[in-house]
Amino acid sequence: MCFYYCLTKKNPSKLIENKIVKEEQLSLFNDTFLVNGFDNPAMPVITDDKPEEIQLFHWGLIPEWVKDKDTAESIRNNTLNAKAETIFEKASFKQSIIKKRCLILCSGFFEWQKIKGKKYPYYISLKDDEVFVFGGIWSSWTDKETGEILNTYSVITVEANEFVGNIHNTKKRMPLILEPEDALKWIDNSLLEKEINTLMKPFDSTKMKAHTVQKFIPAKPDDAGNKEVIAYYYYPELVDLFDSNNK
Repeated sequence: MCFYYCLTKKNPSKLIENKIVKEEQLSLFNDTFLVNGFDNPAMPVITDDKPEEIQLFHWGLIPEWVKDKDTAESIRNNTLNAKAETIFEKASFKQSIIKKRCLILCSGFFEWQKIKGKKYPYYISLKDDEVFVFGGIWSSWTDKETGEILNTYSVITVEANEFVGNIHNTKKRMPLILEPEDALKWIDNSLLEKEINTLMKPFDSTKMKAHTVQKFIPAKPDDAGNKEVIAYYYYPELVDLFDSNNK
């Protein structure tokens, strides 16, 4: 699953070259080294209805049919992710996947490897350190009592590729990462279900890298602006385990 990711403005050249974002739009958001889904933060997305804009939507999708604020608050931490294999069937997602798809800007994400009963966090990114996009879905929910409109999104997850699966070795899932040339296709509203399914696939393992980071659960508010969250952290027991397995 994907509940934590990172977004910085460093190295957005491929998104700019492929006309997914414009350089002047980068001023619309700040670097966030730890985006914590359970805080339901407002983060940059590009939606199918406004592909020329970067908008700030809250992570944790609230379907349009939710009737009241209490239900909305209770559902959003259960919709941080949407599973590709069932997205056309689930009531929370099936309306959005057809006509409300979005791109979610990202620099890297966090997953945990379980070894001998202990979990170790990794920061996973692309080898070229480029900013990339997750494929997602979005929804606009209106609070009938106040009239407030809340725009929200969910990150789609797919089966992990070999690289991520070796790290996230319990669930073996990963976020849907789109190649730059596929990003604008994803937010094309003329796509049929078969074409959407074709785009929901594991990313190329050979283009990814990862390193261990210091444990940050439970996350603190200050972690969002602390670049040390994504810094390499040395776990001697992992080195010892690697050495023993390769003797």
